[in-house]
Amino acid sequence: MPAVSSVPVFIEQSNRLLKARPTTTRVTYTYTTDAKTKHGMLAVKTYDPVSGACFRYKTRRAKDLNRIFNSLGPMMGLMAGTAKVDVVDTEAEAVKVAAAAAAGTAPVAAP
Repeated sequence: MPAVSSVPVFIEQSNRLLKARPTTTRVTYTYTTDAKTKHGMLAVKTYDPVSGACFRYKTRRAKDLNRIFNSLGPMMGLMAGTAKVDVVDTEAEAVKVAAAAAAGTAPVAAP
């Protein structure tokens, strides 16, 4: 799966995947620095091994990092099993998200 091009799209897709499959989806943060330029790069990946959906985003901007942490932070309760899921049909939603990930498009929001 190629990297997502914008923060809002990454946040929306990650939130939908976390709501659809909260127990199997994982969010990983990887921070690397370039020894020559001393610039840091944060890579965020949301991955569900069951559906195969994977969304990646890389940034050097602190503003993007703040938006991602503030949006995905509350969703971590779903991964830990301490929050309740409000989605009615999580399996159908997971299928939509996985299909959109395979096609490289953003899933259409449910009405």
